[in-house]
Amino acid sequence: MKRTENWATQHGRLNVYVYGDATGDNRATSASRTDWQIVRDFFGRQSNRYAASFQVSSSNSLVKDRVNCVNSVLCNHAGERRMFLDPSCKQLIRDFEQVHWKNDPNGNPLAVLDKSDPARTHASDAVGYYLAREFGMQGKTGLRSERLI
Repeated sequence: MKRTENWATQHGRLNVYVYGDATGDNRATSASRTDWQIVRDFFGRQSNRYAASFQVSSSNSLVKDRVNCVNSVLCNHAGERRMFLDPSCKQLIRDFEQVHWKNDPNGNPLAVLDKSDPARTHASDAVGYYLAREFGMQGKTGLRSERLI
């Protein structure tokens, strides 16, 4: 028996909160279903195991706002840290160390992330969508003060 099946058997359905890129609901001409339709279909077929709650905004926040949101929970201007990473999150740590802004021909930073390394930005983008949705920079109540993770 798989771990999730065993857990579900003992405790009921597992609550799953799904965050991500709003553009996943865009239909490409090469596909009959959107990425989010595929994910929703999966959880629909697994409804005896998972209670999925989709927390995907109808549009993405600006990249710069997401980056600022992530940076503010890692270490804000007052030196407060509200998100801590487990050392086993190697790809996320590499993203935080290596992802940077693109530069224009004069070397000035642009408000666009450098995605020239195909291994980079995926993990940090995922964290950014979560943090922007739950703790957005322009939220009605502002940033939450409690520790996130």
